[in-house]
Amino acid sequence: MINNIGVIQLPIDRLHIELTNICNFSCDFCPDAAMKRPKGMMSLDMAQSILDEVSRSRIVNLVLFHVMGEPTLHPHLLEIAEYAHSRNVQVCITTNASRLHEGMLTALRQAGVRKIIISLQTPDAETFAMRGAKDLSFAEYADRITALVHSVIEDKPGNQTEICICFLTSPLRRLIVPLFEEYNIIGTTSKLREHLTGWAERLFKGTPAEHRLPATLKQIQRATVFRHNQIAVTAGLSFQTRIVGDWGNHFQKRLVRAHFGYCPGLQENFGILWNGDYVFCCTDYDGRTSAANYQEVPLTDYLNQDVVQQTVRGFQTLRILHPYCQYCMGDSSNLKAIGKQLGSIFYFKCLNKVITTRR
Repeated sequence: MINNIGVIQLPIDRLHIELTNICNFSCDFCPDAAMKRPKGMMSLDMAQSILDEVSRSRIVNLVLFHVMGEPTLHPHLLEIAEYAHSRNVQVCITTNASRLHEGMLTALRQAGVRKIIISLQTPDAETFAMRGAKDLSFAEYADRITALVHSVIEDKPGNQTEICICFLTSPLRRLIVPLFEEYNIIGTTSKLREHLTGWAERLFKGTPAEHRLPATLKQIQRATVFRHNQIAVTAGLSFQTRIVGDWGNHFQKRLVRAHFGYCPGLQENFGILWNGDYVFCCTDYDGRTSAANYQEVPLTDYLNQDVVQQTVRGFQTLRILHPYCQYCMGDSSNLKAIGKQLGSIFYFKCLNKVITTRR
């Protein structure tokens, strides 16, 4: 196996395969409404071909079935997951869980899916209103997630699939760039701990995992809204919190372009959209960094393209060269843009390494 492609060290951590950019939710904090590219489904043949190449090349550690869209809408999701397992490719699925019934969850786990991220995100009825979930109440949604977790807890030990329930936070949203000013999901540490405690009690009381509740609650009391939190509940079940950004409306603003800073995109992850277009990272929801299509250019050749190599080389010297990256890391004023650029260096070069080491 090769150790690098130009300036990109291998293996890359994640490849995001977008099975579909169609979603049955319309979240306020998601750019679904701003997306201009056509909607569709990746063909079964293309998905299997990509997995074949990943299996042969071993240039990525993990495949995630997500850029935009809800992967459980894809008619061949289970078949694709089973194929990945047959090719010894590790897979993660991110889902809003609105269509993830117990039978599908069991089948995905039996297919060897390594991780399933349930994007609960909004912990109560008030914030769930941001999700644009048609014909689904918060009570029904919460009951569905509870039933899924109970099925995992009551399953026989030995299943290797990790289930992660993800929540969003919005600390000091008017002061911290680039957070939304409009939305308050979980704005304070006390609220975060309150919501996590409520969900832990809801999910584990009366189950075989209830004896783990005190230890989980102790971990929850160490969680804060100012960082990403990972709270282990059982061997295969965890809570995760992350800070909501302005992903949904960032590119609709007038922005001062960034010219220095650091981003690990392309060195840690890249993506393939449902139609085969490559993108630099999982945040390029509209395919603006696309310079090739998988149907014409295989994975290793794409990573060796000049535009990819130059972009990564620029970040390695703290320069932002690609126009999309300049907008992505820019902000609405010179002062905010400078702060964001300096913050990107501090976070990705310093803080993120400390967080990763401690996990």
